[in-house]
Amino acid sequence: MEGARGKTLPQGSPAKVLVVDDEEWMRDACEQILQPEGFEVITAADGPTGLELARRRSPDLILADLKMPGMDGLAYLRSIKAVDPEAVVIVITGYATLEVAVEAMKAGAYEFLAKPFKPAELRAVVRRGVEHRSAALRASALLHGDAPPSELHLAMLAHRFKAPLAALRQCVGVVLHGYAGDISPRARSMIELVAQRADQMMRFVSDWLTLARLEQSKGLQEAKEVDVAEVVKATVERVKQEPQADKLTIRFVLKTDPGTVRADPSALDEVFANLLDNAVRYTPAGGTVTAEVNGTECWAAVTVRDTGPGITPEDLEHIFDPFYRGPAQKSIPGTGLGLPIVKKILEGHGGRVEVQTTLGEGSAFRVLLPRTGTKKAELALMAQEA
Repeated sequence: MEGARGKTLPQGSPAKVLVVDDEEWMRDACEQILQPEGFEVITAADGPTGLELARRRSPDLILADLKMPGMDGLAYLRSIKAVDPEAVVIVITGYATLEVAVEAMKAGAYEFLAKPFKPAELRAVVRRGVEHRSAALRASALLHGDAPPSELHLAMLAHRFKAPLAALRQCVGVVLHGYAGDISPRARSMIELVAQRADQMMRFVSDWLTLARLEQSKGLQEAKEVDVAEVVKATVERVKQEPQADKLTIRFVLKTDPGTVRADPSALDEVFANLLDNAVRYTPAGGTVTAEVNGTECWAAVTVRDTGPGITPEDLEHIFDPFYRGPAQKSIPGTGLGLPIVKKILEGHGGRVEVQTTLGEGSAFRVLLPRTGTKKAELALMAQEA
């Protein structure tokens, strides 16, 4: 998912990132950058140890240093790919050249990251890689499950799209990092547009597969007690780190304790990440996005409010329809699947989403989830009050 989304995989547990690097400071730096984002970080000081950890822990993404004693990054990459051809491996190095980048991609690297890199660069590439892995798992689940023909065809299409899109993004990244030589400002702006479109297409494939899984009632895992305020606050903090959030004020407001709900934590994170991502994208520079949390006797309520342009009455009738993109939305990147995913997840949890909007002033999406222990009859009685 663009922005904050894609942190966790469908299994509902935090995405595992394995860092294989002989330099302790680099392992520690990756851990300090990624752990606050919700990733589980595993580290190894050499290739053989990294291979053993990969077999035992099944990481969702691997960061591998290119220059390591004994087994270098390319040898490690080839060994990993022999075991798991779908493994997502990002090669990191301080010896960045076009030849090295091309060799890494030929060996199956998902992306190439040059040292020293900024924390935001690491977070962005890891999120893209985890999202790529997540989409692959969703496609595999559909292909090898009992999906109806329409979903089976969808999974096959997604599988076919995935590899060329990833290769396209890799090549564009190599050029933008300057490994192929200097490029003019005009050429850079065009190549950056290609990178953005490739990212959007990869996100579209992922959202498409998520919605297909939810339509089969297979996208929600076993529920457990979830602290709503903690999930929302963590999502807000993650969104604040995104580049598009730099020119906005993003706030978390706890009005009253919403308590806990029985939910799939990963799915709940998906709901709030989608809503916040939409709010950020539709709010102009200088605006405000607020996530307000409160609770009633029976409901946990979360309102995501923006100061964007608002939604026209015509668009309001269709915003939860899959693939719908009204005239006002077509200038803003998106897949047209975020809100249908939100609605489907909430329905699976016995909740709902309400929308209030005023043209020229902004919109508010209010999520209502039944608090732990609340019975359906009580919810029906309290629906009006909520």
